[in-house]
Amino acid sequence: MKKNNWSLILLGILCACILSWCLFRDVRISKQYGSDLRNRIVGARLQMDGKLPYFYYWRPAHGVRYYDPLQKDTTYANAITGSPFFHHLLYPIANLPQRQIARIWLAVQYGLLIASMLIAFSFTKNVRQRWAVAISGMMFLFTTAWVENIHVSQIYLLYPFLCLAFIYFFRRPDNLFFSFFAGLTAISLVLARPTMVLFFIPFLLLINRYSLKYLLVFFTPVIVLLGYFFFNKMERSFWIDYKKSLAAQVKDHQSGTFGVRNMAFKPKFHYEKWEGWNSDSIRKEKLLYPIKFKLEFAGVKSIAKNLFKKRMSTKELTYSFAIISVLLITLFVIKRWKDPSMDFAIAAIFGFCLYMLSDLLSPIIRPQYNTVQWIFPLLFCASFYDRRYKTFHLLLTLGLVLNVLTISQIKMRHTLGEYLILFTLLWFSFFYKPINKPAIAANTAPSP
Repeated sequence: MKKNNWSLILLGILCACILSWCLFRDVRISKQYGSDLRNRIVGARLQMDGKLPYFYYWRPAHGVRYYDPLQKDTTYANAITGSPFFHHLLYPIANLPQRQIARIWLAVQYGLLIASMLIAFSFTKNVRQRWAVAISGMMFLFTTAWVENIHVSQIYLLYPFLCLAFIYFFRRPDNLFFSFFAGLTAISLVLARPTMVLFFIPFLLLINRYSLKYLLVFFTPVIVLLGYFFFNKMERSFWIDYKKSLAAQVKDHQSGTFGVRNMAFKPKFHYEKWEGWNSDSIRKEKLLYPIKFKLEFAGVKSIAKNLFKKRMSTKELTYSFAIISVLLITLFVIKRWKDPSMDFAIAAIFGFCLYMLSDLLSPIIRPQYNTVQWIFPLLFCASFYDRRYKTFHLLLTLGLVLNVLTISQIKMRHTLGEYLILFTLLWFSFFYKPINKPAIAANTAPSP
């Protein structure tokens, strides 16, 4: 058997063993009740029933269908923060008992991870690149961000998966079938996470490389979905409610009493048993398998408060993002406008940096689980690993390692890791030059 075949077999065995162990760990974690998934399910159920979700206030008389055990002070808004489109994605499972939904959601998380890795594998051209993708993906399972993502049943793995799926379809300018799904993936990404529109800004530099027929097919699902949400009265009311709730959430997080009020809030009613969950069993699982790690808040708002005792206002954060993003976009256009080496890989990485800057400069408190979004550029860059760009790959790996480490002696290690990844990707976006020939010649990711 060829050496490469043995290497791939070993790679498969390694991935299977790590995935199996981490899945066993995460099944135990999921038994402790992932609180954040419930408000998405309640939001989906309210929409299905024709009710506006974002300022809904639950009372015991409403029954268990809209019940959320993690009740918060609703001075500003309730806990529902998913977009109306994301609630639509949950419709197929929203009417199931919550315990069953939790099991499905854990499977979805692993499905998204495996699918993301498979897409990244499809970009590779040699065994080294396949190993780089596998190592990056498997290491990510040991980050605090991943564990917290599973612990609270969050949704942030969806966005890197959709980014990879978009690239998979978009890199084929000769295929109208792929064009349609590139457009569908793009609009799905924006509707699920509106700030993701930033991701697509650099791709405007590539439009002239695609035929009119391709672009017409690409924008067909975009126009259809946007038209549906705009012209359908009920759907439009959901989005108007969502927009108001975002403003209310910002006020809440900037109020200075967000955490204190919610910690002090006492629910008026609590079910001990509901939709397959048992409070006694949850408490028992938490005692048997306690999750112990110190969460970091890498957002600029939190860093300013913790390190400099500075409380940044919404206006300061918004202006800071606007100035930084406009400056970066201007410099990027000047640098890459007529650069023959400019391709979809550079566009995707720079666009994702813009999106993550909006994430880091958000006035909303940014918990650890947001960090799972970095799996997109880590897998993508691993797929075109080349030893001639060893500094670039080494810095990304170091950023990932800092998010895995639990050594308390390294202060703010996860935060340092995130910003190291961000600045390394920005450096790549501005200064990457292919050694042999422009990658765009074949419209594929950079390769040796």
